[in-house]
Amino acid sequence: MDITDAGVLGMILSSDDMPAEDKPEAKSCPLPMTKFSKEMPYAMAYVPFQQWQKPYDSDAALQRGTIFPCLDKPFIGEEAVKNDK
Repeated sequence: MDITDAGVLGMILSSDDMPAEDKPEAKSCPLPMTKFSKEMPYAMAYVPFQQWQKPYDSDAALQRGTIFPCLDKPFIGEEAVKNDK
């Protein structure tokens, strides 16, 4: 049984009334199996390993909001910018 077959939930989640181009199966993306293990389960959260870098000194870290330069993604307006430091 599919999740959309389950009673009221099925009526809410049903894609029968959607135009063909908006149906989930019409927008499927190929899975990049070369980047992930074939044994990795679907819909399971994971956190990629972070490569160690020399952290910011205390004053810079407090100002930037992180001790790790690779996580330093300042926002200007609505977009992130790359930190070249």
